[in-house]
Amino acid sequence: MAVLGIIGIIISIVVLIYGAYKGVSTIILAPISGLLIALFNGMNLLETFTGVMLPSVCNYVTAMLGPVLLGCIIAAIYNASGAALSIANALYDLFTMSARKKASAGERVVMHPILAIITIYVIGTVLAYSGMNPVVLMFILFPIAMDLFEKADMPRAMGPGVVLGALATAACSMPGTTSDQNVIAVQMLGTDPMAAAIPGFIGGVVVLALNIIMMNIISKKEIAKGHTFTPAPNAPKRPEGQNTPHWVLAVIPIAVTLITFNALKWDILIAMALNIVLSLIFFFPFYGGIKGLKELTKPVGEQTTMLVLQVGLLGAIGGVVAASPAFPVLTDALLGMGGPALFKVVLAIALLTGASGSGPAGLSATLPYMSEMFTSMGVNLSALHRVSVFASQTLDTLPTNPGYIIATGIADVEIKDSYKYVFITTVLNTTITALVVALILTIFPGLA
Repeated sequence: MAVLGIIGIIISIVVLIYGAYKGVSTIILAPISGLLIALFNGMNLLETFTGVMLPSVCNYVTAMLGPVLLGCIIAAIYNASGAALSIANALYDLFTMSARKKASAGERVVMHPILAIITIYVIGTVLAYSGMNPVVLMFILFPIAMDLFEKADMPRAMGPGVVLGALATAACSMPGTTSDQNVIAVQMLGTDPMAAAIPGFIGGVVVLALNIIMMNIISKKEIAKGHTFTPAPNAPKRPEGQNTPHWVLAVIPIAVTLITFNALKWDILIAMALNIVLSLIFFFPFYGGIKGLKELTKPVGEQTTMLVLQVGLLGAIGGVVAASPAFPVLTDALLGMGGPALFKVVLAIALLTGASGSGPAGLSATLPYMSEMFTSMGVNLSALHRVSVFASQTLDTLPTNPGYIIATGIADVEIKDSYKYVFITTVLNTTITALVVALILTIFPGLA
């Protein structure tokens, strides 16, 4: 029965990935996948759905509805008011100062690819560190990125790899971030958002350095082959002349959130609510005041519902696995493997993240059911927190990932042309980084 159960888990993962690739909603696919696991494991289907999956979803909703809702509101305010664009433009102006001076003097401007890549990474990391939804931020960052790609004459197909590498790697994993992944680990493990700070920041530097260096090398090779920038007919242009708050004003609510959440140890909900209050006051003239609030909040309800249900249901697949007869066989196999315990953490979370196609879902599918097993292996909770968060960034960006599909649409590129770059920045380099963080905490456990 255990072998059949494991086969069922594999089949359910294939169904989930194939269905998502074909555009079927994960809200439909997740229950089907969970029930397939139950069927192959000889579990009662009705009891599995009502007694395992629904409670798992409820646990996730209880832990994350507040942060996700407030995060969507913050993203909506920053998007509608132009505050996020203001920060992005300020950094863009700083890093392109020399190029713009040459252009104003009538010279043809060709930026060095590494300068364009670093500019995108600084903007993306600063914006994403606030915990704003990376999908929302893509619509802000892509027009700026394409402007920089044109100046550096880099092929447009590299766009999704560079942008997603900026938004969905270090900023989601480093200590102190208010990203869903870091908050989930705080909520489910009871740890500090700055857990394992030194290894965490080292990991952030490693993944950023790997991404920037490798994208620079690749871009030079592509340009040498004659693969240069070609504008997309319908690609969004970098907004110019829009009335936005001053970038200093735009940074204040984000800074206040990070300080209250990390330094003062306030609850994440209070820290994010304070951000909203300050943003509503500071950006009042820029989002249309009271009248603009209705339009601003229109997408928030749908965004929150979709995010919470999708991640909750995908995470519930982990609940079914944990309740199945195959689970003790899998955990015994994991425990029996050689090597440091933290490397087993990376493996377990990476596999469940790949199966669910989402970093937050991978964590919510793993931590509630495996954290006790990891601690019994001698894993420190703070070390588990940081390694888990980095591991959740490994296999989350497979070709079926909804964020990646959206990115190809914005950049107007084909999956076959662009995924190899996304794989490097968000799968290969994030996996290397997760192993580096695990290695540091294995050799120096006191850093946890």
